[in-house]
Amino acid sequence: MIYGTLDDFEAMGLGSLGEAVSRSVAWIRNLPIDPKEGRYALEGDGMYALVMRYATGDAAASRFETHRQYVDLQYTLAGAEVIDWAPRGTLTKDGDYDAEKDLLFHHPGPAFGRVIKAAGCFSIFTPVDAHRPKIRTEGFESVFKLVFKIPVDLFAAP
Repeated sequence: MIYGTLDDFEAMGLGSLGEAVSRSVAWIRNLPIDPKEGRYALEGDGMYALVMRYATGDAAASRFETHRQYVDLQYTLAGAEVIDWAPRGTLTKDGDYDAEKDLLFHHPGPAFGRVIKAAGCFSIFTPVDAHRPKIRTEGFESVFKLVFKIPVDLFAAP
């Protein structure tokens, strides 16, 4: 998992993650103030963005998830949530992999990290990063965010 603020993206050297990540960040920087919820295709290479708003709750009501085909670049537009992180290999599967949704759930296990995703913060989750979103943080009942789905073959890890 990679976590930071959008203002620190270049200072963190994250341009080295490839053009797809840099294009995602540029897309964020050019968003209107209040983008409409929905799915947005990006330049025909399999990348897309999901703009969504949802209520947050207790960690017990959320599930760890991983993806195989996509890397998630998540950015918080407004509100806040907590996201737990754990290496995929430390958790056991909770059901079968859904290839159509690129989604595999995992039974709860120890969280190795926890980040508060407030407005202006991003996180990147690769296929080995189990993450549990939708956890309430003090003072916020919901989150407005976008999730870029970057095909694994377009993601260039350093």
